[in-house]
Amino acid sequence: MKTKVFIILVCLTMMASNLHATVYEGVCGEHLTWSYDTETAHMTIEGYGELKNTVDSLWWNKQVLQASSWATDYKTYYPYNSCKTISLPEGLTGFSGATFRDWWNLTACEIPEGVTKIPANLFEKCYKLKEVRLPNSVDTVGQFAFANCTTMVKCDLGKGVKYIGQMAFENCYGLKSVRWSDCLEVIDGSIFDGEPNHAVYDQNSVATIPLQDTLFFPATFRSNKQISWCIHYSPVIVWNAKNPPASSSVFYNLYCYWNGDFIFGPDVEFVPAKLCQQVRMKKVELPEGCQWIGAGAFSGNNQLDTVILPSTLTAIHQEAFKGCSKIKRIRIPEKVKAINSSVFNGCTALTRVHLPDGITTIGDNAFAGCPNLDSIVLPKELTMIGGSAFSGIKLQDSLVIPDKVISIGTNAFENWSGLKELSIGKNVVLIGDNAFKGDSAVTHIAVWAATPPSVSEGTLADIPDSAWLSVLPDSRKLYREHPYWGRFRMSDVPDSAMIQKTVTVDPGQTTANFTWPTDSAAHSYQIDIYKDGAVFCKLTLGPKGQLLGIAFSMPGRKAPSSQAESSLPFTLSFLVTGLDEASRYNYVLSTLDENMKPIHVYFGDFATTGYPGDDVKGSSFEVIPTPPIIPSNPEAKPTGLEDTDVSGHSETKYLLNGQLLIRRGDKVFTLTGQEIQ
Repeated sequence: MKTKVFIILVCLTMMASNLHATVYEGVCGEHLTWSYDTETAHMTIEGYGELKNTVDSLWWNKQVLQASSWATDYKTYYPYNSCKTISLPEGLTGFSGATFRDWWNLTACEIPEGVTKIPANLFEKCYKLKEVRLPNSVDTVGQFAFANCTTMVKCDLGKGVKYIGQMAFENCYGLKSVRWSDCLEVIDGSIFDGEPNHAVYDQNSVATIPLQDTLFFPATFRSNKQISWCIHYSPVIVWNAKNPPASSSVFYNLYCYWNGDFIFGPDVEFVPAKLCQQVRMKKVELPEGCQWIGAGAFSGNNQLDTVILPSTLTAIHQEAFKGCSKIKRIRIPEKVKAINSSVFNGCTALTRVHLPDGITTIGDNAFAGCPNLDSIVLPKELTMIGGSAFSGIKLQDSLVIPDKVISIGTNAFENWSGLKELSIGKNVVLIGDNAFKGDSAVTHIAVWAATPPSVSEGTLADIPDSAWLSVLPDSRKLYREHPYWGRFRMSDVPDSAMIQKTVTVDPGQTTANFTWPTDSAAHSYQIDIYKDGAVFCKLTLGPKGQLLGIAFSMPGRKAPSSQAESSLPFTLSFLVTGLDEASRYNYVLSTLDENMKPIHVYFGDFATTGYPGDDVKGSSFEVIPTPPIIPSNPEAKPTGLEDTDVSGHSETKYLLNGQLLIRRGDKVFTLTGQEIQ
């Protein structure tokens, strides 16, 4: 009896072993066959040509269905669920459709050279597919091709892919590496989008994809489809598209959990409209050769704090940096001729802007909502100031409207906090309603226009009647009889006090152009430039800007064309050459009387082009005119300008190793208030 039982068990074991090792076969193309080993869960496809879904193919083979341990119901069961690996022949030319969709256990599949297209949904819902490498012959990846491959971590698209379809990597939550070719042309919509489901997701309830590769958009890229990105962990995005459609919104709404670097490559010729709208990026540096920035290109970037623009830039279109609330300063290149509407609207941290002299137009709301802008010098070539252009900002106490300005828009300087002195150029003919609304601190207005500019009742309504109005002698009668201009007190022709008391420095590669106001009592002007605490150069100029000290390059000054013009206030400009590249300097500019005592003293700093983080004009502030004593070498004991701060404590400002410091008692501070230990 015992022997019979043993024989039966052996037979059952042998039968089970034979059943487990079953190999099934079928046809999957005109010249292609398949075989499937149930023990290894491996499928081998042999032959050549296009892989097709046929009646005799694996996914319709009843025997395989019945052999699978997953088979429960023939009508509802996915037969290919047990296959783990596939070998494809070198003669394979393509796929007829979503061939491997829902192959739940598939972990690997290498596509042979010669295949040119990955069709739509080819590997959709292959949940265990870990890695894919496409041959260089593939030029197209269809929509949803790898959608819901939730454990895939790497996809190498080869060197030939030009087109990637919509949602190609939808819900690929584990994807860390995606590499595409340098000839990529089109991404047809959102390729990484998806629902969060069980994945880690951000506050916007979008899929979080932990990409770690640099995503390089080559010069050939030209797609104008919007791409929703859901990238975590800090990938680097390199945008090198040379000539994409101007309306591209490729990176619109790159979600807030992205903390990577966004780099513009050397081939970029322009930045398309809305390219990076609402993208979490910290720095924008455009390459030399880039010519313009499209409308809304960087608007809404609330992490952007550094913007470096190339000298080749000629235009910045409307709303380009609107709402970029962390930008502190920006330098506009010399070739730009207009600040279009709302370009810097809502840049709440903006403190300083360099506007080149060639700017002719400042559009509506250009700097509206920039409450921390502390100084502005309007360009000499400016002809039009738009409505609300500088509304609600906090600037210096004096404003000079250049002579070429023709019109000033409605609410242009509304609520300019602290404005006391206003100089209006000789060609202004129209000032819009409420242009100076809320500017109740104005005490002095100088108007150089022979004919009173056209104003409405509300234009000057908030400027007190006690303010003094200075006009040209021949125009006094016209202004006195004007219904709105006539209500102010009339004074003599304004003098140089109406010019802004500030020094601007426009640094080039190895030059620095100083511009500062004249002073009627000045006998001479002295410029001292320091580097690393030592005097780099010392210049002395006469009252009209003539050089009295060492010979540095200086542009010629236009002589007054008439006696009347010679009486007008003006500014001096002096070009210092021979500076070092990418270096930081301090300067002291003094207005001296005939006894060489200072009337006005300006301190400031600037950096030549290439110095890290310094791409705008130098800073400047005026101190109480006490003769400055500045160390002539880094080892000298620091002494300086003694002053009294608002709390009544004695303080001393001095330069040490190229840095301007403030001593209050036993403590030393930087200009920003940081204590030096």
